[in-house]
Amino acid sequence: MNAYAALAVALVAVVLLVVLLVAVVPAGSPGWLVRLRPRRTEQPDPFAAHRALLGQLCTTSSVRVDRYVGTADAPGPDGSATRIQVRQNGEEELPAGSTALIYDYEPDGGYYWIAAYDPRHDLSDGG
Repeated sequence: MNAYAALAVALVAVVLLVVLLVAVVPAGSPGWLVRLRPRRTEQPDPFAAHRALLGQLCTTSSVRVDRYVGTADAPGPDGSATRIQVRQNGEEELPAGSTALIYDYEPDGGYYWIAAYDPRHDLSDGG
């Protein structure tokens, strides 16, 4: 038997093996494909805690809050105050002790956007 004949026999054997494997797998059940695929695990949302503060009121704790610097105390998940980094886009004065509304989170900078809050303009209670 020459080298070409041996190669042809090996090729036929591989083809028969593939056909046999395909025939053994149940054709009506695609479940085996799912087992071959790597499982995706659900990743927790890294910004869920940050989104929980959106719409909450906070009290500024730094001397000033502007586009570049500021801190505030916000309600924590257990009711305690949590110190957060804040920025404000407007020109209103927000000295320490001012009440502000948290309306957005900036993940790149790790800070919240706030705006001055006046309870006289609150429409949430239907008034």
